[in-house]
Amino acid sequence: MRLLPGKLVPMDEEIERLDADLARLRKEATELREQIGDQDTEGPTDSAELSMMLSNVEQLESLIETLEARREKLSDN
Repeated sequence: MRLLPGKLVPMDEEIERLDADLARLRKEATELREQIGDQDTEGPTDSAELSMMLSNVEQLESLIETLEARREKLSDN
């Protein structure tokens, strides 16, 4: 069991939650990258918007790496 803010959560439940979060974040990062590459239609319209979207993707990927490390640590226990 693992203590989360305000409650005790079983390890497997926390891993399942991490898996769901990782799937959602990976999908978001993929969609953002597709938007960035699709400049003819819905992609970024100027360099400021492109820069912001790239920054968002980098932040998502950093969060994904952090959650993957967390999941791996939990799986090892």
